[in-house]
Amino acid sequence: MWVWLLRGVFLVLILRLIWRFVSGLIAGVRGAPSGGRRPVRGGSLERDPVCGTYVEPARALTAHVSGKTHYFCSKQCLRTFRKTA
Repeated sequence: MWVWLLRGVFLVLILRLIWRFVSGLIAGVRGAPSGGRRPVRGGSLERDPVCGTYVEPARALTAHVSGKTHYFCSKQCLRTFRKTA
């Protein structure tokens, strides 16, 4: 009995992996990213002054210091910047 149950679970996992692989191939052929989000084309990126990661200004966390806007990829980078600024 347990052997059949394990085989069934294994079969479901294999079928799921095959499904994800095929859907990724189809998305790649269509030119769509697999995550579902479309990349911003021609958009500008700003560099996080703490870790150096480039971020999209629309999605970044910001801090305004001396009339200049700084962009951050995470709350941790923002906190680190505020401690040193």
